[in-house]
Formats: sequence, C-alpha cells, structure tokens
Amino acid sequence: MSSAPSVTSGRARTAVVVGAGIGGLCAAVALARAGIEPLVFERSRDLAPLGAGLTLWPNALHALRRIEAGAELETQSAALGAGGIRTSRGKTLVSTADLELERRFGAPAIVLHRSELQRALLDALAPFRPTLGASLDRFEQDETGVTARFDDGREVRGDVLVGADGVDSTVRRLLLADGGPRYAGYIAWRAVTRFDAGRVIAAESWGPGSVFGLLPLSDGRLYWFGTCPARSGERDEGPEQRRQEVLERFAAWHEPISEVVESTAAADVLRHDVVDRPPRRGWSQGRATLLGDAAHPMTPHLGQGACQAIEDAVVLARCLGAAEDVAQALRAYESRRFERTARIVERSRRIGRLAQWRSPLAIRARDALVERLPARVQLDQLAEVVGFRA
Repeated sequence: MSSAPSVTSGRARTAVVVGAGIGGLCAAVALARAGIEPLVFERSRDLAPLGAGLTLWPNALHALRRIEAGAELETQSAALGAGGIRTSRGKTLVSTADLELERRFGAPAIVLHRSELQRALLDALAPFRPTLGASLDRFEQDETGVTARFDDGREVRGDVLVGADGVDSTVRRLLLADGGPRYAGYIAWRAVTRFDAGRVIAAESWGPGSVFGLLPLSDGRLYWFGTCPARSGERDEGPEQRRQEVLERFAAWHEPISEVVESTAAADVLRHDVVDRPPRRGWSQGRATLLGDAAHPMTPHLGQGACQAIEDAVVLARCLGAAEDVAQALRAYESRRFERTARIVERSRRIGRLAQWRSPLAIRARDALVERLPARVQLDQLAEVVGFRA
C-alpha cells in the first residue's frame, strides 16, 4: 500500500508513468515538453497494436497541438463526415453535416485506428522509450519522492507517480481501494475491416436495445461497433461465434451493416463489457495521481475516453511544470479536471441508457424527441464537450 507524506516539496524533475496506453504515452510527451523526464512502465511485453478505431474531437486535437504531438494525424486520418444518429431502419434523426466543426471550434474531428495514435505518440516521445514487461506491485512515497516497486524486483525512484494504467488500474487500487468499475449493462463488439467508404454514412444507428456505428477510416478501412444488453462476464466460444452473434443481432437493420460484418475477419472482432465508474474525488494524493481511464473511465457514447485522457495529460504537465510543490500541483490538476470529467462520465452514461431502450413505445418517443431537437441546442450540447481547450 502507499501512504501520502505529511510534507512534499521541490519541483518535479522525473515522473514515473505507469501504463503506456494512449493516456500514459500522452502524459509522457506532455511531461517531457514541460521539462520533466518521463519514466514509462508498461505491464505488457510488447506494444503491439490493440483495440480498433477511435474519434479525436476538436478538444483532443487542440490538446495534441499544445504539446506538439501528432500533427500528421490531422492530414493523414479520415475526417468525420456527414453523419449523426439514425434509426435501425436507416432514417436520419440527427445530422452532423452542417455543424462545420473546424470553422466553429478551430479543429476538425478525425477518425483513426488506435495504433496510429499510439505510433504518433511514441514518435513524439523519442528518445524516451517505455520499459515493457514491468507490472507495478506497490509504491511508497515520502517527503522527497516516490518509489515504485515492480513484480520482478525492480525499484524506480521519481518525484511523482502517474497512474495511467487503465480501467483496472493498480495505482487506483493502491490509492483509493474502491473496488472495480461498474458494469453499464451491455457489451460492445468492435472491429476494423476493408469496405467501400462511399457506401457508408458515418453515423450511429439506434434500435431496440442496441446501437451500431459505422465510421470510415483512411486507406479504404472502416471501423464499426455494436452494443447489446448482456450479463456481466458472459463470454462467447470463439471468434466465429462472436461474429455470428453480431450478424444475428443486426440482421434486420439497415444496409450495409450485415455486409460490413460479413466482410470482417472473425479474428478481428473484439468483444468486451462496457464499464465506467461513478465520479470520485481524491485521485491525487501526495506525490501520486491518476489519469485517463484510471481516474474517470466512461462509456463510449460521447467518444471522449481517449480525448479526456489527452486533456488530462496537458493539464497535468502544465500544473507540474508551473508549481514548486508536487502535492500542490497534483491537487490543482485534479481540481481543474474533476468537474469536467465527472459531467462527461454521467452524460455519457445517460446517453447509453437512452440508446439501450427496448420498449417499442419508448423507442418511438425517444426517436421523435431526438429528431425534433433544434440544431442550436444540438450545437450547444456539442460545444460544451468538444469546444473545450485544455
């Protein structure tokens, strides 16, 4: 277990970053830009590309620009085109065609594979490289620093420790001991396949109890995802059954959903439980703090998981770079991030519940309400999330 010291002093010069996912790598880049040496440790033994696609909204791109990372992504990735929300039969309820994101918010929204963002952050992090195969066991902190101890016996000393180790964060368990994440009540399938983007509208489709999303990537690829109510912890019998479940679930939905799934290699279809956590303060204690999914995991319905981790990284580095006292800097970081991330966690969960409605009468009422929402209100709601500049 860790214990917060009674006194902390001195400016941070080194940071132990636990986790080399999007949040951890972005934090390392931001810290390096602030003059703080990042020491990154990742439990996996390689950084092979994981996951599928993601959307970087203007708020995330502004944050990446601030730390001079990933500039090439804006020109090499697919822009989020005309889309919005549709019904399972293909009727458009909300269109994003006229939102003019770049003109309104100073940056576009782009869709890319997670591995492309990972590669851009690794390039920006050079010459610092993550240490792989290092699983954190515990850490201790005192007035002068923090010592991270790994399960292979390795010990690393730094001025601050950043837990960017995901939803099942070891650092969070040691800091807060507040159990695991909460299950949202549904699973998600995700995959990337080759498909003619000209036949696809970038949108989420909402139907009875489920959502299906189609997002074109660059180079003739397509990212898709689907959700379905399920008991927590349920597992399928393998890739072929997994893909077959998706085909059966969405067989009656609009074109080209079935064709997209059929075009996907069964081994490329991922399945996972959708989880989040109730917002909780206290994730900065002494010289240790949390970032991204370790601090505030959220359901995917606002597309803000990676975006909020990127914002966290920029604010954390700015606070540490400007303060003489580490603990004070981490308290300022949490203070600046808590309210915003808490609102997004709860709003994303509400949208998820709305999208999972199964009653035909409730679905008709929901669709009518969404369709009649004035464009000005839609834009105001979007601006609160994606118009933010860290």
